[in-house]
Amino acid sequence: MSRIPVLVPRMPATEHLVPYLRRIDESRAYTNFGPLSAAFEARVVAEVAPTLTVEHVASVANCTTGLELALQACGLKAGARVLIPAVSFVATASAVTRMGMLPVIADVDPATWCLTPAIAERSLTTTPFDAVMPVATFGRPQEVDAWDAFTAQYGCPVIIDAAGAFGNQGVGRTTDVVFSFHATKTLGSGEGGA
Repeated sequence: MSRIPVLVPRMPATEHLVPYLRRIDESRAYTNFGPLSAAFEARVVAEVAPTLTVEHVASVANCTTGLELALQACGLKAGARVLIPAVSFVATASAVTRMGMLPVIADVDPATWCLTPAIAERSLTTTPFDAVMPVATFGRPQEVDAWDAFTAQYGCPVIIDAAGAFGNQGVGRTTDVVFSFHATKTLGSGEGGA
């Protein structure tokens, strides 16, 4: 049996990490708000959303925390219903439930395995929800322009769980996107998210 590489992380060689470790030691900032965190956030903006500024990015401990913060930033109340795809990692649903909200499971497109704006629109007629959290399944990017249009039409916030899609997934005008930098992702740093 041959292996099919789905997500192959771009991991740096040890000698490339040493200058960064020295900068951390020199700054004495070993966690949040240090110069390397700021530089990392600026690079995320440059790579995925060059029309935005660094104030639009927050680095977090992991993607799940990022999803939780994005849900909180939407101003949704406890008990809010969040539409999520039937195909996803458990963190998508757990972020919703940890915020006191209810995951509402939706079908996915059989060709892409993704929850699409058309599926979400059809779901509105039978299952009311307050927000949508589509997933960039296996790194396949979601169409942010279509999700922006969905938000404009229905007033429903959209947060894309793009855990495995850094480098593929763009950011919308109103559609938020959360990435993972776990060691198993396309840009692995051991852990983290933005």
